[in-house]
Amino acid sequence: MGFLDLKQLPAQYRSYDSYEYARKMLQNYSKMNLLVVELKSEALKERHWKQIMKELHVNWNLSDLQLGQVWDADLLRHENGIKQVLLVAQGELALEEFLKQVREYWQNFEVELVNYQNKTRLIRGWDDLSYEAFTIL
Repeated sequence: MGFLDLKQLPAQYRSYDSYEYARKMLQNYSKMNLLVVELKSEALKERHWKQIMKELHVNWNLSDLQLGQVWDADLLRHENGIKQVLLVAQGELALEEFLKQVREYWQNFEVELVNYQNKTRLIRGWDDLSYEAFTIL
Protein backbone atom coordinates (compact mmCIF):
# COMPACT_ATOMS: atom_id res chain seq x y z
CA MET A 1 0.00 0.00 0.00
CA GLY A 2 1.54 3.28 -1.10
CA PHE A 3 1.31 6.77 0.34
CA LEU A 4 -1.63 7.70 -1.85
CA ASP A 5 -3.43 4.46 -0.98
CA LEU A 6 -3.46 5.43 2.71
CA LYS A 7 -5.84 8.28 1.93
CA GLN A 8 -8.34 5.78 0.56
CA LEU A 9 -8.68 3.90 3.85
CA PRO A 10 -12.03 4.27 5.60
CA ALA A 11 -12.29 7.19 8.03
CA GLN A 12 -12.40 4.88 11.06
CA TYR A 13 -8.90 3.57 10.24
CA ARG A 14 -7.53 7.01 9.51
CA SER A 15 -8.39 8.09 13.05
CA TYR A 16 -5.86 5.66 14.59
CA ASP A 17 -2.48 6.91 15.78
CA SER A 18 -0.78 4.19 13.76
CA TYR A 19 -2.31 5.60 10.56
CA GLU A 20 -0.93 9.06 11.32
CA TYR A 21 2.47 7.57 12.19
CA ALA A 22 2.60 5.58 8.93
CA ARG A 23 1.43 8.60 6.91
CA LYS A 24 4.13 10.86 8.38
CA MET A 25 6.80 8.20 7.98
CA LEU A 26 5.95 7.70 4.30
CA GLN A 27 5.79 11.45 3.75
CA ASN A 28 9.26 11.86 5.28
CA TYR A 29 10.70 9.05 3.16
CA SER A 30 9.22 10.69 0.09
CA LYS A 31 10.91 14.00 0.96
CA MET A 32 14.18 12.25 1.81
CA ASN A 33 14.15 10.40 -1.50
CA LEU A 34 14.04 13.74 -3.32
CA LEU A 35 17.23 14.72 -1.46
CA VAL A 36 18.79 11.32 -2.20
CA VAL A 37 18.17 11.89 -5.91
CA GLU A 38 19.96 15.23 -5.64
CA LEU A 39 22.86 13.55 -3.82
CA LYS A 40 23.43 11.42 -6.92
CA SER A 41 24.58 14.55 -8.75
CA GLU A 42 27.82 14.29 -10.69
CA ALA A 43 28.68 17.73 -9.31
CA LEU A 44 29.42 16.28 -5.86
CA LYS A 45 33.11 15.64 -5.37
CA GLU A 46 34.76 14.04 -2.36
CA ARG A 47 35.25 17.45 -0.72
CA HIS A 48 31.51 18.11 -0.96
CA TRP A 49 30.71 14.72 0.54
CA LYS A 50 33.02 15.56 3.45
CA GLN A 51 31.05 18.76 4.03
CA ILE A 52 27.77 16.84 3.92
CA MET A 53 29.07 14.23 6.36
CA LYS A 54 30.23 16.99 8.70
CA GLU A 55 26.78 18.59 8.48
CA LEU A 56 25.10 15.26 9.26
CA HIS A 57 27.65 14.30 11.97
CA VAL A 58 28.39 10.97 10.29
CA ASN A 59 31.52 9.27 9.02
CA TRP A 60 30.58 7.19 5.99
CA ASN A 61 32.82 5.09 3.81
CA LEU A 62 31.54 6.41 0.47
CA SER A 63 32.47 3.27 -1.47
CA ASP A 64 30.27 1.17 0.85
CA LEU A 65 27.48 3.68 1.46
CA GLN A 66 23.98 2.20 1.63
CA LEU A 67 20.61 3.88 1.32
CA GLY A 68 19.64 2.87 4.85
CA GLN A 69 22.61 4.79 6.22
CA VAL A 70 21.49 7.88 4.35
CA TRP A 71 17.92 7.55 5.63
CA ASP A 72 19.18 7.06 9.19
CA ALA A 73 21.16 10.31 9.02
CA ASP A 74 18.01 12.46 9.33
CA LEU A 75 18.45 14.31 6.05
CA LEU A 76 15.35 16.45 6.51
CA ARG A 77 16.69 18.08 9.66
CA HIS A 78 19.82 19.09 7.72
CA GLU A 79 18.10 19.79 4.39
CA ASN A 80 19.18 23.44 4.16
CA GLY A 81 22.84 22.63 4.80
CA ILE A 82 22.79 19.79 2.28
CA LYS A 83 21.14 21.97 -0.36
CA GLN A 84 23.74 24.67 0.23
CA VAL A 85 26.56 22.18 -0.42
CA LEU A 86 24.72 20.97 -3.54
CA LEU A 87 24.33 24.54 -4.79
CA VAL A 88 28.05 25.23 -4.34
CA ALA A 89 28.97 21.94 -6.04
CA GLN A 90 26.71 22.67 -9.02
CA GLY A 91 28.17 26.17 -9.36
CA GLU A 92 31.69 24.78 -9.27
CA LEU A 93 30.82 22.18 -11.90
CA ALA A 94 29.37 24.87 -14.19
CA LEU A 95 32.52 26.96 -13.74
CA GLU A 96 34.76 23.96 -14.44
CA GLU A 97 32.83 23.24 -17.65
CA PHE A 98 33.13 26.87 -18.77
CA LEU A 99 36.88 26.92 -18.10
CA LYS A 100 37.25 23.64 -19.96
CA GLN A 101 35.52 25.14 -23.02
CA VAL A 102 37.68 28.27 -22.90
CA ARG A 103 40.86 26.18 -22.54
CA GLU A 104 39.90 23.91 -25.47
CA TYR A 105 39.10 26.89 -27.67
CA TRP A 106 42.34 28.74 -27.01
CA GLN A 107 44.57 25.65 -27.11
CA ASN A 108 43.63 25.12 -30.73
CA PHE A 109 43.79 28.77 -31.66
CA GLU A 110 46.69 29.90 -33.84
CA VAL A 111 47.91 33.43 -34.29
CA GLU A 112 49.86 34.78 -37.20
CA LEU A 113 52.79 37.05 -36.45
CA VAL A 114 54.03 39.67 -38.91
CA ASN A 115 57.17 41.80 -38.89
CA TYR A 116 56.68 45.41 -37.85
CA GLN A 117 59.35 47.87 -39.00
CA ASN A 118 61.90 45.08 -38.79
CA LYS A 119 62.00 45.64 -35.01
CA THR A 120 59.33 43.40 -33.61
CA ARG A 121 56.53 41.07 -34.55
CA LEU A 122 52.85 41.85 -34.12
CA ILE A 123 49.79 39.64 -34.15
CA ARG A 124 47.95 39.92 -37.44
CA GLY A 125 44.22 40.66 -37.00
CA TRP A 126 44.55 41.73 -33.37
CA ASP A 127 41.21 43.60 -33.46
CA ASP A 128 39.40 40.48 -34.67
CA LEU A 129 41.18 38.37 -32.04
CA SER A 130 40.27 40.66 -29.13
CA TYR A 131 36.63 40.84 -30.32
CA GLU A 132 36.50 37.03 -30.52
CA ALA A 133 37.92 36.70 -27.01
CA PHE A 134 35.15 38.88 -25.54
CA THR A 135 32.38 37.07 -27.40
CA ILE A 136 33.46 33.78 -25.78
CA LEU A 137 33.23 35.28 -22.33
